[in-house]
Formats: sequence, structure tokens, C-alpha cells
Amino acid sequence: MTTIHILIEQGEPMIPDNNKLALDRTILANDRTYQAWIRTGLALFASGLGVVKFLKGEMPIWVILLIVSVLLTLSALAFLQAGWRYSHTNIKFSALDIETRPTWQMWSISVLLALMSILALMAVYWTQ
Repeated sequence: MTTIHILIEQGEPMIPDNNKLALDRTILANDRTYQAWIRTGLALFASGLGVVKFLKGEMPIWVILLIVSVLLTLSALAFLQAGWRYSHTNIKFSALDIETRPTWQMWSISVLLALMSILALMAVYWTQ
């Protein structure tokens, strides 16, 4: 619940604290940044697999493997960057009494997706 909703439920005609609202916006911005990095990684992942599917037979196999290697490697790096960025910004919140998502949860998702990208790259090389 946001600060405004809590004040309305308590029935008190108080003005919300601007510092608290600014911290809420910062936390939400950190979440949006994490989501943007994950979205970028997923787009790179889908593009890498799409290159294999649609360009096979149209281009030399070494070119396809090079493109796929770059896209899937960048995908894994984007996922890891998402986790690093989230935890790096969350360190600044640790000194304050602010409730955020657990850093281990975000790192788990990021590492799992990065491993998925690496496994997909290995599968592409295995099937060629």
C-alpha cells in the first residue's frame, strides 16, 4: 500500500511526507530498471533463436553461429546486469528502513535466465 492509501484508511487528514513519497518513487524506478534489463535480455534471446530458425539454409552456418553466439551471450549479460543493477541500487536502501524485494530473489531470476541463455547457446552448437 502506498502512503496515501494508509493515510486515507486511518481517517487522518495528514499530508504525506514528501521524502517517503520520493523513496517510493525511487524503489519503483529500480524495479522498472530491472524489468527493462530483463526485457532486453528476453528480446536478445528470442532474436538469437529466431536467427537459427529463419536463416538456416539461407546463410553459411558459421555466420549464423556467430550471430547467435553474440545475441545469446549479450542476452546472458543483460540478465546478469539486471541482477547486479538491482542489488547495487538496493545496497543504498539497506541503511534506510525501506521495504524492498529481496535481492536474492532478483539474483535468482537473473542467474536462472542467464543459465537458460547459455544452455540455449550450447543446444544450438550441439544441433549443428
